[in-house]
Amino acid sequence: MSAVSLAGLLPEFGKLTPAVAAQWVAAAVAQAGVLRAYDGWLYPIDPARQPAAERLHEAWRAWEDDAQALLHEADALAAVGNDIPALGALRELIAHARALLRLTPALILHRYQQVQRGEVYPMEEVRNELRQWL
Repeated sequence: MSAVSLAGLLPEFGKLTPAVAAQWVAAAVAQAGVLRAYDGWLYPIDPARQPAAERLHEAWRAWEDDAQALLHEADALAAVGNDIPALGALRELIAHARALLRLTPALILHRYQQVQRGEVYPMEEVRNELRQWL
């Protein structure tokens, strides 16, 4: 991972060429593949593993920020007829990252602990409550 934000770096170099955009997209897809290999570590039930999960969550956030900036640039090139391989894969991975980012490790741990304490509602009870409101 880079310590420099791609979102901040790309504009410094002027117009992105299709060939370089394709390389950046391939690199972003590869980096997301490596991050996905650790998705099983994102939501630990052991509080001692929370710091690592939070750092991984932050790595996904940084990746998503950079990938979104890259997608903006690459989409502009594709819109005028340039072929940027793996652009669809990049879009899908951004969607995956956004889904992960909506659920923080701390939130999932909190919800897990609620379940462990029995602070849950049976589905039928939820349905009945909703029907009363409709």
